[in-house]
Amino acid sequence: MKPQGIANSLNALCKLEAAAAAVSPTGWTGLAEAAERTARVMNPQDIANSLNALCKLEAAAAAVSPTGWTGLVEAAERTAREMNPQDMANTLNALCKIEAAAAAVSTTGWAGLAKAVECTAREMNPQNVANSLNALSKLEAAAAVVSPTGWKRLAVAAERTAREMSTRGVANSLNALNKLEAAAAAVSATGWAGLAKAAERTSREMNPQEIANTLNALCKLEAAAAVVSPTGWAGLAEAVERTASEMKPQEIANTLNALIKLKAATVSVSPTGWAGLAEAAERTASQMNEQQVANTLNALSKLEAAAAAVSPMGWAGLAEAAERTASQMNEQNISNSLHALGLLPTAAAELSPSARQHLEAAAEREAPNMPSEGRRMTLLGCEKLKLRIPSAFLE
Repeated sequence: MKPQGIANSLNALCKLEAAAAAVSPTGWTGLAEAAERTARVMNPQDIANSLNALCKLEAAAAAVSPTGWTGLVEAAERTAREMNPQDMANTLNALCKIEAAAAAVSTTGWAGLAKAVECTAREMNPQNVANSLNALSKLEAAAAVVSPTGWKRLAVAAERTAREMSTRGVANSLNALNKLEAAAAAVSATGWAGLAKAAERTSREMNPQEIANTLNALCKLEAAAAVVSPTGWAGLAEAVERTASEMKPQEIANTLNALIKLKAATVSVSPTGWAGLAEAAERTASQMNEQQVANTLNALSKLEAAAAAVSPMGWAGLAEAAERTASQMNEQNISNSLHALGLLPTAAAELSPSARQHLEAAAEREAPNMPSEGRRMTLLGCEKLKLRIPSAFLE
């Protein structure tokens, strides 16, 4: 097979589930070897399509050797200056998902890819813009070498395409801008208004991850949140209510955490909505990691309507989650959890002797690392919960 044939085959297989499922391990190995062998002569579209397909075809990606990833990456570096907007977006999107490929990119390669993004931003469509920003928010080495001009062009591209963005595009763009300070700083007031309007427009179609990411971004992007209309907040609140029953642990934790800070959205959540969020927290508590447990408890201690909807069984589940994750909590997680539990008597009442011991041990371990505010919160929590004060506080 020639380079284009390999690229087209991989691209087709990533879209044809039934065909991909029928490929044998030997077949994936052969396709991976063919991609490795032809990478050095691939054109920009071929390499972009190949990488984009490999980030979706786990069996094929697993068969690529370290030398193969190096060859594919070198091809991406070599052709970056000739890539069109879609090639560029697909390449970055793949690199942010394939660690072995990203690890093989050279410093010069990242600079070339960053320059290519800058050169193609003006012609990017909505999906290209969203994918490029999303990828750059996860590829620190690439983001570090984007010039101020590059960020400005990407910001202008986001402004230009916002009205046509899909639900995923809006959520990914806002989520990325929340993490890319240089890009966010380049967005104009008109641009924020356009992005806010896009979030309003697409909210009724957002899935759980998209609404969680959108709210999480808005609670940190003040310029965007400030221009969401009352109708827009109502729509976002309705989206939360609609999707809460399907939210995963991170999504429910992020949503509750965002609602603490977004008062305009909070007042639009109905009693049914709060009940749905409380049920989602109860349902996912057993799967939450330490940060999600801490964020959820912290949010419930500040959102009275949500806390009031948590059942006794739900508080027991959250107490068990705190016990299970205490040994992995960092200083912020444990200070937030203890402070929240001190403000949530119904949750505190469900703490077992074992849970209290785990929380005490976590506070003792992390106390030396706590800033003054963390110490204050931990001390208040320990006093209300009648837990042992960390020895570092007594020195």
